[in-house]
Amino acid sequence: MRMLGQRFRNLMMRLGPGAIIASLTIGSGELIFSTRAGALFGPRVLAPFLVICLLKWVLVYTAGRQMVLRGIHPLESWVRLPGPRGWLPMTFLILGLPCFPIWVAFHANTTASILPQLAGHALLPQVLWANLLLFLCLMLCLRGRYRLLEMVQLVMVLALLGIALGALLLVAPSMEEWVSVILATEMPVYPDWVEQYPNIASRPVWVELSTYVGIVGGSSYDYLCYVAFLREKGWGRANHGARDKLVSASAMAEGLTALRWDTCFSFLCVLIFSSVFVMLGHEILAPRHWVPVDGQLLSMQAFFVSDALPWLRQVYFIGALLAMMGTLYGTLEVGPTIYTECARAMGWRRSVCNSNLSRTRILLFISLSAAFLLGLIELSSDTDKPFSFIWLLTPANLFTGVFGCGLVLAATGWCAFKGGSSEPGFLAGYWKWFMLPSALLFFALGIKGYLDHGGWPSLLILLGSVGAGSLVAHWCHHPASAD
Repeated sequence: MRMLGQRFRNLMMRLGPGAIIASLTIGSGELIFSTRAGALFGPRVLAPFLVICLLKWVLVYTAGRQMVLRGIHPLESWVRLPGPRGWLPMTFLILGLPCFPIWVAFHANTTASILPQLAGHALLPQVLWANLLLFLCLMLCLRGRYRLLEMVQLVMVLALLGIALGALLLVAPSMEEWVSVILATEMPVYPDWVEQYPNIASRPVWVELSTYVGIVGGSSYDYLCYVAFLREKGWGRANHGARDKLVSASAMAEGLTALRWDTCFSFLCVLIFSSVFVMLGHEILAPRHWVPVDGQLLSMQAFFVSDALPWLRQVYFIGALLAMMGTLYGTLEVGPTIYTECARAMGWRRSVCNSNLSRTRILLFISLSAAFLLGLIELSSDTDKPFSFIWLLTPANLFTGVFGCGLVLAATGWCAFKGGSSEPGFLAGYWKWFMLPSALLFFALGIKGYLDHGGWPSLLILLGSVGAGSLVAHWCHHPASAD
């Protein structure tokens, strides 16, 4: 018994990358969009949320197995896909150029909206607060490294988990009623009172639901970043330089066990947060006909606690501020990590892949582009047709969180099935058979979301981006292999 307890403590001490994934999604996926889903659709979305978490867990775990057992990042293995060498890694890199600034600007703006609520009045315009917070997180990224990121995000996740469960206990909904509604098979529909929100009422239900699919649990870029962070943990062959070294079977087994614990911990936290905020949104906001929208994405959630204990309102805003700061900080870190892995996959020079200068340039590009978007949206606020962050996020999210997840699953599954004798079976047995249905489901949801959001032109833009990735990969190809 003592040995089991010691082993459990050792595993808990090794957790970390999963907390980063959980924190990346908690700030937007749970605090904002799970609450929005609960207010609009109620508990009927909990069953789809469970399925989403399971599918994304399959994605993360299977990609992580490849890194632990072979020491090769999925982006590196994808260079063997049919077509120009490296076309899929380059496509992810090209599509990340507009997507990362959009996400960072959204997180910075949402975080800044908390400060007037916390202080009681606005000392500065929100756009200035957003840029100041963005600058602060940029400085943390430039000075910090993985260990700081892991420590900050783990503390954030554990603290917010306690706050969320405490808020749910104050509401204490009837579980019998919830279970009966969750098991209902009806398609979620907007409530009648949604007409008072024209921007929501004009959005097809599938587009709204696809937004939740993409945001809850994280995005494909987050998961590719998670696999890269396994290098820091050194599980199995994931350690730097351990790919071609002999690693004992016990070390491999220990690495896989740690991977299972870490990924299960991450998605269990996501599922708990999603469930809690869906319940709170349905119980507190829906009766008032309130929905988190642009400008009020986080302020309405304060009523989760203020009705019972008004003094907890400030506690909520502090927790929300910490959650969004963690999400903003983590999202900035994903960009240079994805660039590094893409550069390694393409066989670019080691100095290009790992230099601090390249990392700094990527961080500056994302930050300056996000600051430009913040200014553009602020200027448009006085016009007849102001830009909406939700409108900007939808096409980006349909790729990063939905269609991109299908690409990761399909490409990694192809490597498992068609890799040949030089590719050891890193997805032995039943794991292979989970990947294809999961990929097809993400593809179907993504295509449906694109068609409902922008019609065929949006799909053509996506296909054009894939074509651009193939052309750039052909031009940038170096004979030297990343393996």
